[in-house]
Amino acid sequence: MKDDKIKHFYNEVSQSLEGNYKIILEPGRALTEDWIEYDQVKWELEDGIQNIVNKLSKEKTLSFEDKILEIYKYICLNYIYDDNVLYFFKRDSSDINNIKYIAVDWYGRIIDEKWKENRKKHNRRVCYEFARFYAKAINELIKDYNNFEAFMVGDKENLHYFVGLTSNEYSIILDLDDFNNIKDLTRLKLGLTINGIRILRDDFQIFQKAIDKFNNKKLNELSEVVKVKEKLKGIDTIKYFKSIIEILNNYNIDSQGFMEYMRAIIENEEIEIEKIWKEIKDDNEKRYVRCLIFDFNLNTYLLDSVDKTLNVVSKEKLDKNTFVFNPEENKYLYYGG
Repeated sequence: MKDDKIKHFYNEVSQSLEGNYKIILEPGRALTEDWIEYDQVKWELEDGIQNIVNKLSKEKTLSFEDKILEIYKYICLNYIYDDNVLYFFKRDSSDINNIKYIAVDWYGRIIDEKWKENRKKHNRRVCYEFARFYAKAINELIKDYNNFEAFMVGDKENLHYFVGLTSNEYSIILDLDDFNNIKDLTRLKLGLTINGIRILRDDFQIFQKAIDKFNNKKLNELSEVVKVKEKLKGIDTIKYFKSIIEILNNYNIDSQGFMEYMRAIIENEEIEIEKIWKEIKDDNEKRYVRCLIFDFNLNTYLLDSVDKTLNVVSKEKLDKNTFVFNPEENKYLYYGG
């Protein structure tokens, strides 16, 4: 029965989303469709998530959908996106008319005990890890619900992964770290509404009502940012940017969250940006963070995601031992976690 539901969900995804997708399952199933892939490791929960799953399993006052959103919120508030993975994307220029980026297979996917132990030392995770343990957490909650199942969904180029949940009542996509937008990993830390859940089917509005309840009285944008937009947008662009940076620095968001938020603000002004990587010094690993460079009114600006600042720079004078343009895959060894 569950295999039939997975097939139905795949058809729903194929009809609703652009691109080619696959479904990733925990090892041990018998599905052999060409769009099925099996994870190489057994799905396990980290201690904090296991604790909240255990607590929610005993909770009688919350609906099943509310519990799913509680786990979603826990992940968003307690983890950050590991933007170091993006440093290892390889640029594929073999087809000049279809230049694309390819994710390395090993980062967060092919892991061992050393990786898991290293991961315990910090709260940075990539989309594959989020999808892996979120799907596992949901499946632990639904042991008594035979018509539900959660699994991982990814595009066939291995660029991004999220969770799919399907049942008789609804099919939904749960994506808390879509790096093409301001992630819910960032939005929820700012107290904003959930934006990363997409409903494919929900005839009785069951999940939609749960989302509406969660989002009730939450804003889609920070009120401070709205006021700054009204005062400075289109009048003093650089002051506008710096004012928003001051606001963001009052919140506990990570370097990737800061960068993606400011990228959306900057590109909304139709300013072309360029990515640059900054090495974080004095760390016990080789780690890089995405920053942005852009030109405006005869000046070149560096949006530094580590220091969370915006300053005029000379691109040619940037320290080549700290900043890197266009990194190549596996240029630097990564110790694993």
